[in-house]
Amino acid sequence: MKEKWQSILKKELTGRDKLIVLGTGNALKADDAAGLLVANLLDKSLNRFQKSRIKVLRAYEIIDLYLKKIKRIKPSHLIIIDAIDSGRKPGSIITIRLDPVKKRKKKVGGNFYNFLEKLSAASSCKIYLMGIQPETLDFGHPITPVIKQSCRQITEFITQLVSNKPV
Repeated sequence: MKEKWQSILKKELTGRDKLIVLGTGNALKADDAAGLLVANLLDKSLNRFQKSRIKVLRAYEIIDLYLKKIKRIKPSHLIIIDAIDSGRKPGSIITIRLDPVKKRKKKVGGNFYNFLEKLSAASSCKIYLMGIQPETLDFGHPITPVIKQSCRQITEFITQLVSNKPV
């Protein structure tokens, strides 16, 4: 059975031209590294044909540095993956389409919001935020098993999506 985030992405990414997946997070803070893990798993699982249809980037905590690179690639769609405390069960995945034109500072943090404003001024791509509910953000701890499973689930879904296999 498809989860809500899968249905949203499948519908929204239909007709995509260039897709960028941007993994963010702090690799030293346990589950905060979820976006980075998805990016690493995608790099390992995508074949050459799939890599021609999707660009995978790792921004760590410095997402602003990737603004020029994203503008240069000129994507039709951008998926940003990060650990986000949504108050749900650890490992839960949410997908939100971000509209930088609408003022959503309460839902999206200040620096991140500034990044979105700059990106929307320079690009017409559709922007999606995929959030994975962290279990722990303790410094120096590894990613928890439940978050690793969610990261694998996202990786498998995106891999299938760009291979045009039924999802």
